[in-house]
Amino acid sequence: MGSNHAIAGNSRSEPTVQNQSPQVDESSLENELENRIKNLDKLVNSVHDALHQVSFSGKLRALDLMNDLRLKIKATHNMLRVAKLLSEPARESMLSRVRDSLHDLEQVIASNLDVEMT
Repeated sequence: MGSNHAIAGNSRSEPTVQNQSPQVDESSLENELENRIKNLDKLVNSVHDALHQVSFSGKLRALDLMNDLRLKIKATHNMLRVAKLLSEPARESMLSRVRDSLHDLEQVIASNLDVEMT
């Protein structure tokens, strides 16, 4: 009987460890997404500021594109902020949407600014 208690005790402690692991993973995912958003924001703001300093034909179109990208970055950041407030399973779903949206946004920025995203 003593061995049954030991086995039952082990099985009870396993789910606790498993429950803590996804929280750590989600936290690191949230931090990764936050950092990627901040990096995109810095990149687009730098390009936007540089565009203001030069004169060329098509400048208005380029500035409109930068403003559009800035709004999309802000919207993605707001989605992440909402995701952090949700509980499971909506939280995981929203984080997945943020990740997908961020990936799409990175591709758009890479193609429009002719940069390589790493």
